[in-house]
Amino acid sequence: MSRARAALELVWPTALVVAACTGLAAANWLRPPAPLLAIAGCAGIALVLALDGPWRLAAVASGLAVLGLWWGSARVEALDRSLLAGHVDEFEQTRVVVTGPPSRTPHAVRATAEVLRFGGSTVRERVLLELPAGRAPPQGAVLELRARPVAPRGPETGFDERGWLARRGIHVVLRGGGRFTVVGRRGGIGGVGDRLRAEIAEALALGASGERRALLAGVVLGADEGLDPALRDAFKASGLYHLLAVSGQNVVFIAFGVLGLAYVAGLPRALGHVLAIAAVLSYALAVGWQPSVVRAAVAGCVASLAWLVSRPSERWHALALGALALLAWTPRSLLEPGFQLSFAAVAAILVTLPSLRRLHAGWPLPWQLVEVVGVSGACGLATAPILWLQFGTIPVWTVPANALAEPAMPPLLGLGLAAALVAPLLPPAAAALSWLAGACAAWIAFSARLIAGLPYAQTTSPLVFALPAALVAATAALRRLPPYRRRRAAAAALALAVLAAAAWWAAHPPPRWHPPAGLRATFLDVGQGDGIVLEVPEGAVLVDAGPPEARVDRQLRRMGLRSLAAVVITHPHRDHAGGAAAVVRALTVRAMLDPLQPGDWPEDAAARRAARMRHTEVVAARRGREYRLGRLRLRILWPDGGGLAGQNPHDHAAVVLASYGSTDLLLTADAESPVTARLPLRAVEVLKVAHHGSSDPGLAEELRTLRPRVAVISVGRGNDYGHPRGDTLAALAAVPGLRVYRTDEHGRVVVESDGRTIAVRAARGVP
Repeated sequence: MSRARAALELVWPTALVVAACTGLAAANWLRPPAPLLAIAGCAGIALVLALDGPWRLAAVASGLAVLGLWWGSARVEALDRSLLAGHVDEFEQTRVVVTGPPSRTPHAVRATAEVLRFGGSTVRERVLLELPAGRAPPQGAVLELRARPVAPRGPETGFDERGWLARRGIHVVLRGGGRFTVVGRRGGIGGVGDRLRAEIAEALALGASGERRALLAGVVLGADEGLDPALRDAFKASGLYHLLAVSGQNVVFIAFGVLGLAYVAGLPRALGHVLAIAAVLSYALAVGWQPSVVRAAVAGCVASLAWLVSRPSERWHALALGALALLAWTPRSLLEPGFQLSFAAVAAILVTLPSLRRLHAGWPLPWQLVEVVGVSGACGLATAPILWLQFGTIPVWTVPANALAEPAMPPLLGLGLAAALVAPLLPPAAAALSWLAGACAAWIAFSARLIAGLPYAQTTSPLVFALPAALVAATAALRRLPPYRRRRAAAAALALAVLAAAAWWAAHPPPRWHPPAGLRATFLDVGQGDGIVLEVPEGAVLVDAGPPEARVDRQLRRMGLRSLAAVVITHPHRDHAGGAAAVVRALTVRAMLDPLQPGDWPEDAAARRAARMRHTEVVAARRGREYRLGRLRLRILWPDGGGLAGQNPHDHAAVVLASYGSTDLLLTADAESPVTARLPLRAVEVLKVAHHGSSDPGLAEELRTLRPRVAVISVGRGNDYGHPRGDTLAALAAVPGLRVYRTDEHGRVVVESDGRTIAVRAARGVP
């Protein structure tokens, strides 16, 4: 038998599962007609009967791929159907069952749910249930309430809620109008899962409270809804967020715990494995349908089943079966960051562990240290491209973060699960166990905050991939050397790396801030958005931080700035507040001025969470408030309040008058003449044109009052809105002597003043 044939006999089950997964994944983009799939299926059957050996395997794999494409297309079509989408904004008496744990925001309670009845119609459709802030219904509760379906928000709001929900088969947000009544609990297997989850959560809460209790629920149940948002951000920035997703480690503890108890009780090993499978499935049912949960549960069950039928357990096969289960139910799982991160991390572990064991054989290092560092590095390298593409940031210190936190994970899981197991029999013992588990949780939280507070905890530069890639290449090269030469070569490589880093640091010192003699106002080129830096000898103030992709934090550091006296967020839209959280995390910021507009604004909320984590004072930006920095005086002309939820944020955006001597700059954010016409305006030297040059019928009249000498339009090149508009440009052109600068054409625009005169320079050209 040839080596290739022997290898084929080992991998053919995995190859067939991968082929089916490929067809299911392709259903996200391909929708071939049913007759074509039927013809392909018949051709596949004919090939299977006609061919032999590897060609028959290839034909079977192709047939499974076609079958997967057919099933995936049917599932996607079913998930895309929505009866409620045709009843948007219609209030009806509704019956729903809450299918997921509720999460709270300052303004609402949200949970996944399934509508059972809408008005007089019987419905079976998943929705995102949104209730007014206050009482939250428990998972599994059946509710009666008056509610109306509303369309999810699109990407224009900064977060594509519509796409995010559609990948889960949800097409409307069901917004409750007021009070709800709990009329029952769901039954069946879902009800069993609800009760199991509630019992585990109650056991964890016996000896832990507050942050420790929330973190225990996050690690053991994968439920991070109760975590403080600032702590959640710290987990993300430190690279420890994966600890809040149920992983194979949880399943291993359950499976081996049940097997150990069966052994102590003298039960047959086969019965122990059957009980282990039941325990793993029960745990997965309690935790819920999450990619990491399904993958880990399938892997655990496959390992026990392999022992029961006396077959070798193949790790790659178990991984492929987990993907098959997820994609068969929801093909769009493939597009979810959770799916991609979970499978990429496990694949990295499967590839890395054998090499680590071989490498460790020649080095006098503790295996635990080698495993933590090697696995963390491999997982970080495998998941970094996904994090960069999905979220635009990469945690830099993930290896030391995992080295700090990982030792606390086994005792936390063991103690937490043990508490859930003994709680029905010995509540005091369960309380003691959960208290000990809470102490482990406190250490993990400390590790997350410590690492998240380090400089450059997160980066957006793909160059960060170079270091781990170099380590992998160096490790591979060392393995090819004889054992007696490895240590010498490793020492030489380490010394060379240190010298190279020192030389690079000497040649590229960090930029230093050069304070201006007077005022320097820099209108950053942030694309479609706003970002303005006001510098005086005493420090700097940032007004708006552009969208996240503009990386205003990096622009500020390149200007040599390491601290800011204040950050002003004019309103919560993504193109103004999107980069604020990164700025607060990367620089020392003494105060943040924010209109604090109500509503669900992810970027603004992230900035405030970062401010709390960095102990930055958050001040409500209100009319009449003043802020001074040396001779620079900032006056908030508007708003007089935060407004109401649902109102246009532009109507309550912060309008700032910055004065230095007799030089005035009016920074209008996106507040156009319907807002600014009511303000006590006067002549100014510099005008930041409102709303990126959008049409503003009152602009011409306003310009007669302002009489600016310089106007700056912060706008993105080739934007989808047609900014700046022709009528706005015409109104500006009609002002005698007015110089108009546009960041899409002139790049960064810098205005300097000594308090009396002004000078302007631009990165590209002069109008």
